[in-house]
Amino acid sequence: MVKIVKADTEIYFLQQLSDICIHIEKCGRTCYKSEDKITTETAIPFIKGILKSGHESVIEHANIIFSMPVTEKNYRVLTMRDIRGLNISVERDPADGVEKIIVSGNMRALRDIARQYDVHDFLLAAGNPLFYITESAKPVFDGVKVESVQTSRFSEQHNYITTHSVCDVGAYKDITRHRLASFSIESTRFCNYSKGKFGGELTMLEPCNIDKGTEMYSEWLGCMEMIEKAYMKMAALGGKSDQLRMLLPHSAKADMIMSANITEWKHIFSLRCHKAAHPSVQLVMKMMLEAFYKKWPAFFEAEYQRFICGEEV
Repeated sequence: MVKIVKADTEIYFLQQLSDICIHIEKCGRTCYKSEDKITTETAIPFIKGILKSGHESVIEHANIIFSMPVTEKNYRVLTMRDIRGLNISVERDPADGVEKIIVSGNMRALRDIARQYDVHDFLLAAGNPLFYITESAKPVFDGVKVESVQTSRFSEQHNYITTHSVCDVGAYKDITRHRLASFSIESTRFCNYSKGKFGGELTMLEPCNIDKGTEMYSEWLGCMEMIEKAYMKMAALGGKSDQLRMLLPHSAKADMIMSANITEWKHIFSLRCHKAAHPSVQLVMKMMLEAFYKKWPAFFEAEYQRFICGEEV
């Protein structure tokens, strides 16, 4: 019997530098639905495997914010804006009123700047050898300092939010079109839903635009059950998960990890909370917006008033 679940979303908080590995593992294991394997000892081996494979998208979910004094030498960093996932600005620090160079980026971006420009200052300041490109690197800049992880007192481009959402395949296909964000998605290629860990059943998202109890809902549910039957039969015939996934419909449930800075989140909300977006996309994005507004009202007041309070419906 097909399992039906509702859309949901939550914020994955990262509050201190020492928790980066734990945070990355939590995000990454969502792809393979191996959360049950997490222990106090598994984060480092998990990340070592990711780095060895070269598939570094998972480490994009951890962001670090740095400050640097404004000096002629340090201004060179402003020429490195081409690194995807790196944000650089010159700002007056609200804490002391001093103008500083602010650099923020995810762990993949910090590794990319080391690879492309031979600048290892940010990895060295972060202080975790697990992510180093080379052990013999020397600093290029003066006074690089770690300010915080994920959230900061600086402008919105230097504040990041990671979320975990339960949505359908159709919704995440729309949301992952946004280039200035990072995603880790439940892998239908590697997850075999005929196995016992998934209850030997398919999980579908309850449709938000088909009313329960209607003839149309019955047709939808009947189709989902037929797909599940075919999926399980193919699995019994020896089908592999990368073959079985070709049967999965847009209604199939998917866990999605998503990270972006607040500037990009605002842009995403402007498009995906809009009435022109698909109802399943609006549903999950409005859930995110409500959660963000509750935690950071100053950043999301305009979007909340527009899309949640009914100024635009």
